[in-house]
Amino acid sequence: MNRMKNRLWLVSLLGGILCGLAWYDKATGLIMLIALVPFLYIFQLTRKKDESPNMLFIRVLPGFILYNILTISWLRNASIAGAIYAVMANAFLMASVFWIASIIYRRSSSFLGYISLISFWIILEHINTRVSILTPWLNLGNALGKDILFIQWYDITGVTGGTLWIFLYNLSLFFLLFSPDKTRKSLLRQVMILLLLFFIPSGISFYRYFKYDQNGEKAEFILIQPNIDPYNEKFSGYPFEIQLRDMLRLAEKNINDDTDWIILPETAIDDPFYEENVLENKYYLMIDSLLGDNSGISLIAGATTMRLFHESDKDLPPGASRISNSRVYYEVYNSAMQVNPGSDVHFYHKSKLVPGIEKRIRALPKFIKDKIIPDLGGTMTGYGLQDERTVFLHPDSIARAAPVICYESVYGEFVTEYIRNGSNVIVIITNDGWWENTAGYKQHLMFARIRAIENRRAVARAANTGISCFIDQKGRIIKQLGWWEKGVLSQSLNLNNEMTFYSSNGDFISRYVSIFGVFILVITFIAAPIRKLRDPYNF
Repeated sequence: MNRMKNRLWLVSLLGGILCGLAWYDKATGLIMLIALVPFLYIFQLTRKKDESPNMLFIRVLPGFILYNILTISWLRNASIAGAIYAVMANAFLMASVFWIASIIYRRSSSFLGYISLISFWIILEHINTRVSILTPWLNLGNALGKDILFIQWYDITGVTGGTLWIFLYNLSLFFLLFSPDKTRKSLLRQVMILLLLFFIPSGISFYRYFKYDQNGEKAEFILIQPNIDPYNEKFSGYPFEIQLRDMLRLAEKNINDDTDWIILPETAIDDPFYEENVLENKYYLMIDSLLGDNSGISLIAGATTMRLFHESDKDLPPGASRISNSRVYYEVYNSAMQVNPGSDVHFYHKSKLVPGIEKRIRALPKFIKDKIIPDLGGTMTGYGLQDERTVFLHPDSIARAAPVICYESVYGEFVTEYIRNGSNVIVIITNDGWWENTAGYKQHLMFARIRAIENRRAVARAANTGISCFIDQKGRIIKQLGWWEKGVLSQSLNLNNEMTFYSSNGDFISRYVSIFGVFILVITFIAAPIRKLRDPYNF
């Protein structure tokens, strides 16, 4: 008995290794199609031995901890305590899904137990996209971001469709391997189900990949990758004015008659200025000088900006800070700034903020925040945000760019808001140098490829230290600059005005499954006990 219990710990760790391996940049994410089998084995065996859901939780938790360590331990480069928190919080929530499903299995049936396992995992992923202190980074469907040949149907289902596929395939494989019914007929049926679950989604994806035509007219983009060390140069020893001057010089050398857009990375201008006074700002004047000499070009740059508010303003943000003892308030933003010729300037404020760094968690005690939350160039009060997604329209063409800032690219349904507002190309500006040469920046790039497929929009991605690249509507990387490489890229991208099903409907699977999850809870914890009480045999 003790030997079996020890073996289950090893089984759990095996599951963690397989899940982590699926995220490794040299491996295929399709490993995730088998990675959950060890956890399912523990799930079934614990129930078969009639052991408590608490025991199941304890057994699967080490595997999920290992999974998180293997995938997001690069967070330690910014904060060791923050990395520990992220690893443990994610692992705890993942194990909790198995725990609640085990309770339902115990109170109802094996069928409802496995259905609830899938449902509540998808609900957890849905919550990850809605609660600011959580993150959808490790939602299962994201692991397939490297394998674009297999996920072309994400333009219908989004990442949640990938999660559902992963769970269904793992369950099918698990039943094939561990079903007590080993008759020839049963085995053939289970093998057939397994093959269909793999080849039908894969076949549909392959067909869509090779039949899809790149839609729309074209616009010419220039991406600047300045390669400025965020730890030793970006915020000390390298004046912001010189940083911008060097980026503009790189752009100027590559401008041609076809150039429509110049894209600078996130916080290209990190010297805060008031948006109300932008036309007098020295950084704006530097950009305007470049555009004045090269008509027909629109420039997008990351900038740290501020806005002023009076206490009587109806739109005074709740997080705005008061200036001394005056009636004037201000709010700071991580912004994308569009500059067009002729004093035409527009701003978008990043609205999916990194918890603790860009969005302060006020409920935490100060000594905890000081330990967990790193200093990554954010603000003491946190950044402000905006409710609507702004689309930047090029004045001389039909190009309408979605200015997605860094962490926002992790959120699928969030990006569809830009598309529904008329965007026909996605521009991502980011600074991934914080994580140094780890898996972090490679994983972040995967999300850009997924967003391209979901919305069938080409992506121009400008990163401070890499990877800057162009991605087509199929999720293929057309051109790229490597990590820690200074340079410029130029490319014509197709502008697509057609809406995909996912762009129009967002995470519809998660919403329907959430409703179904409530139904499962009602059946298990309310309806079934009431029915049991009414059963005369209980008296």
